[in-house]
Amino acid sequence: MSGSSLPTTIVIFGASGDLTWRKLIPALYNNFKKGRLSDCARIVGYARRSIPDDAFRDHLREGITTFSPDTFEASVWESFAQLLHYFQGNLDVAEDYVRLSGFLKKLENGPANRMYYLATAPEHYALAVGYLGAAGMTAQDDGWRRIVIEKPFGEGLASAQTLNRAVHTVFDGFLRCEFHP
Repeated sequence: MSGSSLPTTIVIFGASGDLTWRKLIPALYNNFKKGRLSDCARIVGYARRSIPDDAFRDHLREGITTFSPDTFEASVWESFAQLLHYFQGNLDVAEDYVRLSGFLKKLENGPANRMYYLATAPEHYALAVGYLGAAGMTAQDDGWRRIVIEKPFGEGLASAQTLNRAVHTVFDGFLRCEFHP
């Protein structure tokens, strides 16, 4: 199935963290404001804290008004906020990825592209990738699947190669990253 005309879901692992609050959501909001997220139908935050959707949205709004105050517009925020959803789960619990898969399928209600963004500590990268694969969340039958791994990508050549192998075991057919010291 071609994913070019499908809506896209962005899943941010580590959604209650500082990177999401200070950088990711303000950047996504500003791209939304500029009309650059026309295919983005949902942004799902994944983190271990129990947070209702409305409280999650309020927290993210505070991040935008704090770190991008010159671009904030309440009416644009109201439209953007409708894309935001929250899912409580632990990075190190396999069953939570299975639950997330069901949550996304229900939310998407049909084929959709997905981009997984790992805004987590580096020691969680390989584990999260493995659990995504084990939960069947990387199959590209109903749209493309991509992963973004926040730097650092390993602590040197050997660990970067190990992580690269772990990613490509699950996300087969993707462009390989190379580390050049």
